[in-house]
Amino acid sequence: MFYSTTKKIVSEIDPGSLTLFPVKSPLDSPKCKPLHLVIKKKKKIFSKRENYAPTPFRLTDILIDGQDLDFGLSSSIIACFSESSSASLSAQVCVDSGHVDVGAHISGSSSDAMSSVEMRKHTISERTLLDVTKDRKVNREHRFVKQMKNNTVYVILEVIETEHACSVNNSSKAETGMKVLMKLLKMEADLSVRRERKLTFPARTSIAYKVSELMISPNDNLELNWDLCFQGPDMSTSPSSSGFDQKPRLAASLAELTKMCADKKILFLNAILEILEHSDSFAVLDEMLDPIMEDLQPDFQVLDQTEEDNRACVEKMLDLLGIKKEGPPGEPLALTPESEGIIRAINILIQSLSEMDPETLILLASCVKAEIISKQLKLVTIIDDKWSGAPQYQRDLLEDEEDPEKVLINQLTDEEFEITQQVLEEFGFQLDRESASVLRIKNRKQGDVLSLFAALYALNALCD
Repeated sequence: MFYSTTKKIVSEIDPGSLTLFPVKSPLDSPKCKPLHLVIKKKKKIFSKRENYAPTPFRLTDILIDGQDLDFGLSSSIIACFSESSSASLSAQVCVDSGHVDVGAHISGSSSDAMSSVEMRKHTISERTLLDVTKDRKVNREHRFVKQMKNNTVYVILEVIETEHACSVNNSSKAETGMKVLMKLLKMEADLSVRRERKLTFPARTSIAYKVSELMISPNDNLELNWDLCFQGPDMSTSPSSSGFDQKPRLAASLAELTKMCADKKILFLNAILEILEHSDSFAVLDEMLDPIMEDLQPDFQVLDQTEEDNRACVEKMLDLLGIKKEGPPGEPLALTPESEGIIRAINILIQSLSEMDPETLILLASCVKAEIISKQLKLVTIIDDKWSGAPQYQRDLLEDEEDPEKVLINQLTDEEFEITQQVLEEFGFQLDRESASVLRIKNRKQGDVLSLFAALYALNALCD
């Protein structure tokens, strides 16, 4: 709940920004304060944003005699935010086969309400920082400096906090059922689950932060990275600007999931469905899987500080991946080639899902249970080819050749059409039933549908 809430607030108060980063966990809040140092990590596959990890160290910690410096922190109220939202869905399948009538239904709903939250911005200007630190040297013997890979320092100079305590309430409900009617037999089975969750943001909880990039000069002084100031954020490695179609590469990595036995697929699918209902567990899984991608032991202490529901989801997934605590963080991790392939595929799936809204995650879980993932995968593949500018979609249709987009949309039942429509809306697309086509939603920011392709490809592999 925490990360999904901070992401939503950031998207509202600074839409389109690539420089304001939502805080991922309440445990990170004390480390996301002005002058705190962050570590720049590898950019996520489906994100245009940089990726940083907060640390407990402050800039003054790595300066020689830097504790007495006054950086002139400025503070101001910037916004008051509140929200109430709801989402619902339903799907029903009926089969009439002679004397047997079989029906299945699935429905779900989710609602969120956030009390009014007043936010305050705390800022230290880069010029003030450099003026204050110009006579102080960086301590090369400090352990943080020793672990730096280059002479670049990433420091938080702007933070947005809650002014007063506020709360977020989440209510979700899911129902599934099966009905079989025969001449001599009548059977019905239903399952209903309801969950209420509440999260309180104490006063002065960090919601978001901005990062400045400084360089350590040869004489151990701090300097601004002027190249970054003039060039702006680097988006060259984002999926949408890569200049070539990434679907084959993603499909090759995710294909590892198709090689698993049926029993193992079911276990992984159930674990993913559970994670979809606990969207904050993505941040925890991400933090655990990141070092594994570099063949290092994850920090299992992260789990000890995680909410119980999220911890249970993450532990179940790590157990399925065969990841157990065998050594201290930073030590090499022994994995078989098969395990590495599955872990890499699951990591791609988690990264794709973490880019989506919680409402879309609930919809995807329902799509799995309604068994329409394969149809949606085909449609999203066509959409990505058509709207991403990939060359393979550029073709001349013959008069007697049917447009695969129209064929596929016409094959969707009314229930399948409705739920697919809701999924695509987050990415700025809309289905038109009358023309059997996909349209862009006007005045709506276009999302990167490649993340949806990856999620559907992985889910389809596990459902197969």
